Amino acid sequence: MRSWFALACLLLLPLPSLAAPQDPWTVDPKASSITFSVAQVGSIVSGRFPTWTGEIVLDPAALATARIDIKIDMRPVSANNRDVDSLMKGPNFLDVQKFPEARFVATSISGSGERYEARGKLTLRDATRDVVLPFTLTIVDDPAQPGRQRGTARGRLIIKRLDYGVGQNEWAATGQVANEVTIDLNVVAGRTK
Repeated sequence: MRSWFALACLLLLPLPSLAAPQDPWTVDPKASSITFSVAQVGSIVSGRFPTWTGEIVLDPAALATARIDIKIDMRPVSANNRDVDSLMKGPNFLDVQKFPEARFVATSISGSGERYEARGKLTLRDATRDVVLPFTLTIVDDPAQPGRQRGTARGRLIIKRLDYGVGQNEWAATGQVANEVTIDLNVVAGRTK
């Protein structure tokens, strides 16, 4: 009988407050960018992915519950060159009609201070590969919006295009277009404190 009474007393004690769900970050699309560069016959071709969305839940004090899910619309990708854009969007490279979306989903995030690392899965065309995205993160109070924070994350990911099937037929060789592609991310976002 005493054990039941002790259990009832324990249940009536106030519980320690559980961590509230983290507020997601709202990406500022005008201040954010995802760009790429690749060597082509001795020169660098650069471009951007102008349309993408991100679901980002990231608190440096609670990395175990962090989530990053970036979806990139591949159809408007542009290197600001009509011929390059047409080739890049076509079936030998990104094949944007068949594979209109690329996606990065983080499986774990580690780090501290301003330096972090997101391990996750990158899906491009019909291939999914493990990648590690190192990035810096700064979070400051937003002077323009009291009660809100502004975060800036900058990262660079280097992938091998052939791992994702980007480069079919005569483009599977690396003589004209290098295998390594550099993807730079600059994400600016805000959230409630």
